[in-house]
Amino acid sequence: MTTLAPGPRFGRSPRLGEPNRRFRLALIALLLLVPLLWLLFTSCQSEEENGTAPVSGALGDYALEGRRGPECLRLTLMVDSSGSMQDYAGARDAALNRLVPWLAKNLRDSDELAVIDFAQTANVRLPPTAARSVGSAPGAPAVADGGGTLLAPALAEVDRFPASKCDTAVLLLSDAQVSDLPLGEPAGRTLLQQHDVSDIELLVPGHAIDVPAGWTTAFPAAQPRKFDGYDPDATAVAIGRTVAELTGQQLARSRASATPSR
Repeated sequence: MTTLAPGPRFGRSPRLGEPNRRFRLALIALLLLVPLLWLLFTSCQSEEENGTAPVSGALGDYALEGRRGPECLRLTLMVDSSGSMQDYAGARDAALNRLVPWLAKNLRDSDELAVIDFAQTANVRLPPTAARSVGSAPGAPAVADGGGTLLAPALAEVDRFPASKCDTAVLLLSDAQVSDLPLGEPAGRTLLQQHDVSDIELLVPGHAIDVPAGWTTAFPAAQPRKFDGYDPDATAVAIGRTVAELTGQQLARSRASATPSR
């Protein structure tokens, strides 16, 4: 009987197998990449829709979107006119000129705008006025400077405003170099209650400005919001974004068919 010896084993041809292997690896990588790209796209889209994406450009490119609660808003801008803030005065006033018509389009009929300039003393630039009927931003009044920057005179002007059922929110445009900050959170909370202020926010016109620790000690919920104070658009957008948070809405890019919530 003849026994056949096993023949040689033929391995996979390197020239035939290697391209197939590379193709499979490339296909696997592509299949893994597609869902990652989809997640990234939907995440960015969601951020823009929810108002959490970075906001830049002109304030007029944005609108308040989303439902609000029943409370009306008395938005009180406190403008620091002390010497340390003079370099930002031009951009700040230009930003107010952009802000006023934007508020008229985006706030309710019952919402109000007030503007107070302060340093050592305080002066009312705009008394509480229906935001939709302000028309234009008044010029800055003169305030005394040189003896320290104080919150008390500005808050005293708030006390002189007519009584209102609206929530009074104070937006401080300042470097917070003030001499009469409350000593601690309880004192800060008491100060706001004494002047019937429901919210206080600090808008700082420069990323390099060092805000005193005393500010965050007195008002820990009002962390500094920094922006480019030499840019009128950046200043206006910083205010607009803060208004959106105060109303519980989002600052979203305007759409041709979008109408502000009333």
